[in-house]
Amino acid sequence: MRKPRIFCPELSSSSYKCTNIKQIHHLAKVLRLKANDPVELFDGRGSLANGTIQEIAKAYINFHIDDILFMQNPYQKSYQAIIPYLKKENLVYSLQKLIELGVNSILIYKPDHLDQSLAKKDLSKLSLRLEEAIIGACEQSGCNHVPSIHYFNGLKECLQSIKTPSDIEGLFVLDTIANQFIKDYEILSLNSIAIITGPESGFSETERKTIKELGLQSLRLGHYVLRAETAPVVGLSMFHSLFGEY
Repeated sequence: MRKPRIFCPELSSSSYKCTNIKQIHHLAKVLRLKANDPVELFDGRGSLANGTIQEIAKAYINFHIDDILFMQNPYQKSYQAIIPYLKKENLVYSLQKLIELGVNSILIYKPDHLDQSLAKKDLSKLSLRLEEAIIGACEQSGCNHVPSIHYFNGLKECLQSIKTPSDIEGLFVLDTIANQFIKDYEILSLNSIAIITGPESGFSETERKTIKELGLQSLRLGHYVLRAETAPVVGLSMFHSLFGEY
Protein backbone atom coordinates (compact mmCIF):
# COMPACT_ATOMS: atom_id res chain seq x y z
CA MET A 1 0.00 0.00 0.00
CA ARG A 2 1.28 3.44 -0.92
CA LYS A 3 2.32 5.64 2.00
CA PRO A 4 0.30 8.84 2.52
CA ARG A 5 2.27 11.88 1.30
CA ILE A 6 2.30 15.00 3.47
CA PHE A 7 3.52 18.47 2.60
CA CYS A 8 5.93 19.68 5.25
CA PRO A 9 7.30 23.22 4.68
CA GLU A 10 10.40 22.53 6.78
CA LEU A 11 12.29 19.23 6.66
CA SER A 12 15.32 20.39 8.60
CA SER A 13 14.98 18.41 11.81
CA SER A 14 14.06 14.96 13.06
CA SER A 15 10.49 15.93 13.90
CA TYR A 16 7.60 17.94 12.47
CA LYS A 17 4.43 19.23 14.15
CA CYS A 18 1.49 19.70 11.79
CA THR A 19 -1.12 22.24 12.95
CA ASN A 20 -3.00 22.63 9.68
CA ILE A 21 -6.61 21.83 10.59
CA LYS A 22 -7.60 20.66 7.10
CA GLN A 23 -4.55 18.43 6.88
CA ILE A 24 -5.18 17.00 10.36
CA HIS A 25 -8.81 16.23 9.44
CA HIS A 26 -7.78 14.51 6.20
CA LEU A 27 -5.13 12.37 7.85
CA ALA A 28 -7.05 11.47 11.00
CA LYS A 29 -10.68 11.32 9.81
CA VAL A 30 -10.49 10.54 6.09
CA LEU A 31 -7.38 8.33 5.90
CA ARG A 32 -7.86 7.20 9.52
CA LEU A 33 -4.15 7.15 10.26
CA LYS A 34 -2.93 6.38 13.75
CA ALA A 35 0.26 6.43 15.81
CA ASN A 36 3.19 4.47 14.32
CA ASP A 37 1.74 4.55 10.79
CA PRO A 38 4.42 5.27 8.15
CA VAL A 39 4.16 8.39 5.96
CA GLU A 40 6.18 10.24 3.34
CA LEU A 41 6.97 13.94 3.84
CA PHE A 42 8.16 16.47 1.26
CA ASP A 43 8.93 20.18 1.43
CA GLY A 44 8.04 21.18 -2.14
CA ARG A 45 11.65 22.10 -2.94
CA GLY A 46 12.88 18.58 -3.67
CA SER A 47 13.53 17.24 -0.17
CA LEU A 48 11.81 13.97 0.70
CA ALA A 49 11.78 11.87 3.87
CA ASN A 50 10.17 8.77 5.29
CA GLY A 51 8.45 9.42 8.59
CA THR A 52 6.24 7.95 11.28
CA ILE A 53 3.26 9.39 13.12
CA GLN A 54 4.17 9.80 16.80
CA GLU A 55 1.00 11.39 18.16
CA ILE A 56 -2.41 12.48 16.85
CA ALA A 57 -4.40 15.12 18.72
CA LYS A 58 -7.30 17.41 17.76
CA ALA A 59 -5.05 20.41 17.18
CA TYR A 60 -1.85 18.78 15.93
CA ILE A 61 -0.07 15.69 14.63
CA ASN A 62 3.54 14.96 15.54
CA PHE A 63 5.79 13.16 13.07
CA HIS A 64 9.20 11.57 13.47
CA ILE A 65 11.36 12.26 10.41
CA ASP A 66 13.98 9.79 9.19
CA ASP A 67 16.81 10.51 6.75
CA ILE A 68 16.12 13.34 4.33
CA LEU A 69 16.92 12.86 0.64
CA PHE A 70 16.99 15.37 -2.20
CA MET A 71 15.04 14.26 -5.26
CA GLN A 72 15.96 15.66 -8.67
CA ASN A 73 13.19 16.70 -11.02
CA PRO A 74 12.58 13.61 -13.19
CA TYR A 75 12.14 15.74 -16.34
CA GLN A 76 15.16 17.20 -18.12
CA LYS A 77 13.12 20.01 -19.69
CA SER A 78 11.57 22.96 -17.88
CA TYR A 79 7.87 23.64 -18.45
CA GLN A 80 5.87 26.81 -17.84
CA ALA A 81 2.14 27.31 -18.42
CA ILE A 82 0.59 30.74 -19.05
CA ILE A 83 -3.16 30.33 -18.70
CA PRO A 84 -6.23 32.59 -18.44
CA TYR A 85 -8.28 33.25 -15.32
CA LEU A 86 -11.18 30.76 -15.31
CA LYS A 87 -14.02 29.82 -13.01
CA LYS A 88 -12.61 28.36 -9.81
CA GLU A 89 -13.48 24.72 -10.44
CA ASN A 90 -12.06 24.86 -13.99
CA LEU A 91 -8.91 26.62 -12.85
CA VAL A 92 -8.35 24.07 -10.08
CA TYR A 93 -8.78 21.25 -12.61
CA SER A 94 -6.14 22.75 -14.93
CA LEU A 95 -3.67 23.32 -12.10
CA GLN A 96 -4.06 19.79 -10.79
CA LYS A 97 -3.49 18.21 -14.20
CA LEU A 98 -0.57 20.50 -15.08
CA ILE A 99 1.15 19.48 -11.84
CA GLU A 100 0.57 15.81 -12.63
CA LEU A 101 2.44 16.55 -15.88
CA GLY A 102 5.39 18.16 -14.10
CA VAL A 103 4.89 21.88 -14.78
CA ASN A 104 7.55 24.07 -13.11
CA SER A 105 5.67 27.37 -12.95
CA ILE A 106 2.20 28.70 -13.71
CA LEU A 107 1.30 32.26 -14.72
CA ILE A 108 -2.39 33.21 -14.57
CA TYR A 109 -3.60 36.32 -16.40
CA LYS A 110 -6.95 38.08 -16.75
CA PRO A 111 -7.91 37.84 -20.44
CA ASP A 112 -9.69 40.64 -22.31
CA HIS A 113 -12.54 38.25 -23.08
CA LEU A 114 -13.43 37.47 -19.49
CA ASP A 115 -16.63 35.91 -18.18
CA GLN A 116 -18.67 38.74 -16.65
CA SER A 117 -19.12 36.76 -13.44
CA LEU A 118 -15.34 36.92 -12.98
CA ALA A 119 -14.62 40.43 -14.24
CA LYS A 120 -14.86 42.21 -10.88
CA LYS A 121 -13.34 39.45 -8.76
CA ASP A 122 -9.90 39.89 -7.25
CA LEU A 123 -7.73 37.13 -8.66
CA SER A 124 -5.37 37.23 -5.68
CA LYS A 125 -8.24 36.25 -3.35
CA LEU A 126 -8.26 32.85 -5.02
CA SER A 127 -4.62 32.32 -4.18
CA LEU A 128 -5.18 30.39 -0.94
CA ARG A 129 -7.63 27.97 -2.56
CA LEU A 130 -5.33 27.47 -5.53
CA GLU A 131 -2.29 26.94 -3.33
CA GLU A 132 -4.21 24.25 -1.42
CA ALA A 133 -5.11 22.61 -4.73
CA ILE A 134 -1.47 22.71 -5.84
CA ILE A 135 -0.25 21.11 -2.60
CA GLY A 136 -2.96 18.46 -2.84
CA ALA A 137 -1.98 17.66 -6.42
CA CYS A 138 1.69 17.32 -5.41
CA GLU A 139 0.72 15.00 -2.55
CA GLN A 140 -1.40 12.87 -4.87
CA SER A 141 0.92 12.76 -7.88
CA GLY A 142 4.24 12.20 -6.13
CA CYS A 143 5.64 15.52 -7.35
CA ASN A 144 8.30 16.76 -4.91
CA HIS A 145 8.74 20.19 -6.48
CA VAL A 146 5.81 22.55 -5.86
CA PRO A 147 5.51 24.87 -8.88
CA SER A 148 5.46 28.63 -8.42
CA ILE A 149 2.26 30.51 -9.28
CA HIS A 150 1.92 34.18 -10.26
CA TYR A 151 -1.04 36.42 -11.10
CA PHE A 152 -1.33 39.21 -13.70
CA ASN A 153 -4.06 41.67 -14.72
CA GLY A 154 -3.54 41.02 -18.42
CA LEU A 155 -1.60 39.01 -21.00
CA LYS A 156 0.69 41.92 -21.87
CA GLU A 157 1.67 42.45 -18.23
CA CYS A 158 2.24 38.71 -17.90
CA LEU A 159 4.52 38.51 -20.94
CA GLN A 160 6.44 41.58 -19.80
CA SER A 161 7.39 39.64 -16.67
CA ILE A 162 9.44 37.35 -18.90
CA LYS A 163 12.38 39.72 -19.10
CA THR A 164 14.28 38.41 -22.11
CA PRO A 165 13.74 35.73 -24.76
CA SER A 166 16.53 33.70 -23.15
CA ASP A 167 14.41 33.29 -20.01
CA ILE A 168 12.28 30.87 -21.97
CA GLU A 169 13.83 29.27 -25.06
CA GLY A 170 10.52 28.15 -26.51
CA LEU A 171 7.53 30.43 -25.92
CA PHE A 172 4.54 29.12 -27.87
CA VAL A 173 0.98 30.34 -28.27
CA LEU A 174 -1.52 27.50 -28.59
CA ASP A 175 -4.14 28.92 -30.93
CA THR A 176 -7.04 27.37 -32.83
CA ILE A 177 -6.34 29.56 -35.90
CA ALA A 178 -2.62 28.73 -36.15
CA ASN A 179 -1.50 27.16 -39.43
CA GLN A 180 1.14 24.81 -38.03
CA PHE A 181 0.31 21.83 -35.85
CA ILE A 182 2.32 21.27 -32.69
CA LYS A 183 3.16 17.70 -33.74
CA ASP A 184 4.99 19.00 -36.82
CA TYR A 185 7.19 21.53 -35.03
CA GLU A 186 10.88 20.81 -34.41
CA ILE A 187 11.53 21.43 -30.69
CA LEU A 188 14.01 18.74 -29.64
CA SER A 189 16.87 21.24 -29.17
CA LEU A 190 14.94 23.33 -26.63
CA ASN A 191 15.56 22.99 -22.90
CA SER A 192 12.64 25.08 -21.69
CA ILE A 193 9.10 25.46 -22.95
CA ALA A 194 6.32 27.91 -22.12
CA ILE A 195 2.82 27.50 -23.49
CA ILE A 196 0.24 30.29 -23.68
CA THR A 197 -3.45 29.45 -23.92
CA GLY A 198 -6.48 31.69 -24.24
CA PRO A 199 -10.00 31.83 -22.78
CA GLU A 200 -13.10 30.07 -24.16
CA SER A 201 -13.85 32.90 -26.59
CA GLY A 202 -10.26 33.14 -27.81
CA PHE A 203 -7.67 35.91 -27.76
CA SER A 204 -8.80 39.50 -28.28
CA GLU A 205 -7.43 41.66 -31.10
CA THR A 206 -5.32 43.54 -28.54
CA GLU A 207 -3.87 40.30 -27.20
CA ARG A 208 -3.17 39.06 -30.73
CA LYS A 209 -1.36 42.35 -31.44
CA THR A 210 0.82 41.83 -28.35
CA ILE A 211 1.60 38.27 -29.47
CA LYS A 212 2.50 39.48 -32.96
CA GLU A 213 4.69 42.34 -31.68
CA LEU A 214 6.71 39.86 -29.60
CA GLY A 215 7.12 37.59 -32.60
CA LEU A 216 5.80 34.54 -30.77
CA GLN A 217 5.28 31.25 -32.57
CA SER A 218 1.65 30.09 -32.74
CA LEU A 219 0.88 26.39 -32.89
CA ARG A 220 -2.32 24.41 -33.22
CA LEU A 221 -3.12 21.47 -30.97
CA GLY A 222 -5.47 19.60 -33.27
CA HIS A 223 -8.52 19.80 -35.50
CA TYR A 224 -11.03 20.60 -32.75
CA VAL A 225 -11.49 23.46 -30.30
CA LEU A 226 -10.63 22.45 -26.72
CA ARG A 227 -12.05 23.94 -23.56
CA ALA A 228 -9.91 26.58 -21.87
CA GLU A 229 -9.15 24.30 -18.92
CA THR A 230 -8.26 21.37 -21.20
CA ALA A 231 -6.01 23.11 -23.75
CA PRO A 232 -2.95 23.69 -21.52
CA VAL A 233 -3.12 20.10 -20.23
CA VAL A 234 -3.24 18.63 -23.74
CA GLY A 235 -0.55 21.06 -24.91
CA LEU A 236 1.88 20.14 -22.14
CA SER A 237 1.18 16.44 -22.73
CA MET A 238 2.02 16.81 -26.41
CA PHE A 239 5.30 18.59 -25.66
CA HIS A 240 6.19 15.80 -23.22
CA SER A 241 5.50 13.28 -25.97
CA LEU A 242 7.57 15.19 -28.53
CA PHE A 243 10.49 15.30 -26.10
CA GLY A 244 10.10 11.60 -25.33
CA GLU A 245 9.72 12.37 -21.61
CA TYR A 246 6.33 10.82 -21.07
